[in-house]
Amino acid sequence: MPGVAEKPRGGAPETPGPTLPAAPAQRERVFDVAPEEDLLYSLTADGKRKFFHPLVRKGRYWRIRRAIAYGLFGLFFALPVVPVGGHPAVFLDLASRQFHVLGATFHPTDNVLLAAFGLGVIVTVFFVGSTFGRMWCGYACPQTVYLEFFFRPVEAWLEGGPLKQRKFNAAPWSGRKLAVKSAKWVLWTLLALAMASTFVAYFVGWKGLLAGLAADLLSVKGALFTIALVTGAILFDFGWFRDQMCTIACPYGRLQNVLADQDTILVAYDEKRGDPKVKVKDRVAGVPAGDCIACRSCVNACPTGTDIRRGLQPECIGTAQCVDACDEVMLSQDKPIGLIRYTSEREQKGGVRRLFRPRNLAYLGILLLAWGTLAALVATRGDALVEVVRGGREPYRILPTGGVANQQRIRFTNQRADEQRFTVEVVSPAGAGLVLSESPVVVAPAKLVTVNAVTTVPKGVFVDGQAPVRYLVTSDKGFREEVEFLLLGPFTDDAAGAP
Repeated sequence: MPGVAEKPRGGAPETPGPTLPAAPAQRERVFDVAPEEDLLYSLTADGKRKFFHPLVRKGRYWRIRRAIAYGLFGLFFALPVVPVGGHPAVFLDLASRQFHVLGATFHPTDNVLLAAFGLGVIVTVFFVGSTFGRMWCGYACPQTVYLEFFFRPVEAWLEGGPLKQRKFNAAPWSGRKLAVKSAKWVLWTLLALAMASTFVAYFVGWKGLLAGLAADLLSVKGALFTIALVTGAILFDFGWFRDQMCTIACPYGRLQNVLADQDTILVAYDEKRGDPKVKVKDRVAGVPAGDCIACRSCVNACPTGTDIRRGLQPECIGTAQCVDACDEVMLSQDKPIGLIRYTSEREQKGGVRRLFRPRNLAYLGILLLAWGTLAALVATRGDALVEVVRGGREPYRILPTGGVANQQRIRFTNQRADEQRFTVEVVSPAGAGLVLSESPVVVAPAKLVTVNAVTTVPKGVFVDGQAPVRYLVTSDKGFREEVEFLLLGPFTDDAAGAP
């Protein structure tokens, strides 16, 4: 075997052969090369994770993001509380299999509505990603919104700015450090509890949750377990995992490789204007220098540590903190803002960005069709669905009385949030009769009930073996609908020859 000394034949004395290198030397050679910084910003030279403490730049884009964030905070906490149509604005009542959204009640049987909603969501993601890039990530994604405007402010309030936080974390443990860290995690836990409780309230309702907490904790043990689980997940995410959710776990950034094109909005650095990068103290008259002064303010402000000057990267989540930071520096240097700005690849090459292009228009058309269909279906949906289908093994039966009987099954779907009692009668043809297996038909909220029915009509109404019949279905809640059905029977010659 190579690398192993073999004993010589014929009794010759052993001679030393090549040996395997020592394990420590092997490890030293393997790990002697540190990863380059531009391969992954979240790692140090020895492969350890970098914990980012971005310096907040309160520029124009930050103010826009803050306004949107506060609006989303209010919306999240208000939707399960504000009543609309007798229920919270959004109440996903899994126990009763009812979903109340802005006064409308939906059920698991609303398959067409669910399909339209799912298609609308998917195509909306495609359209937003193709048109606006990762602006969703920077302005409206819960991960960014809650981390940057909920949890980081608490950390900065207790531990100070980025530089102070780094020194504080590197310092040895002391009574003050323990007290500050404990206070931070206590406040974070309270915030996480509020978020988790609100999240659970979307599914069980605040009234039911608070009533269970006041009366019997065991009655809401499932909700309490879920609150504890979600609280732990929130603390893990916003307290430790943080930017890794965007750069490692979230698939939306990977979708950009498929959705983005030359006209997609992105945050970019203007190389023509900024390069060569020269620090202020190193600038010499007559030596070419771009507007970038290599201050790294853009890098220090980025929540994911991205150096946008190296081009478009998947770590960029579009917060525009680098834009605010660079604009601030440019103003201090009496230079025009926009060295880093929202643009597109086409604009970077000197072209004009197109807002609408074939793929974008296709996304927009499908998007409008899906959401328009959903809106129309919701606006026109009634309190119930009634369907008549054929039943029995034989198509029809000629009765001794001279009539023709058809067996059917009538399905009643109650789409209201309360019980309905349905009655059915035959409107036409004249002389028709109807017998139901039960009447009235009582249907609980969001339930489907099927009853057997027998419809009898005279022989003379059949033409070519068929006769249309109309039923009138009413309920005690004001539902009223006429349903048509085609009965089967004898042809004219059969009917005439029958006794």
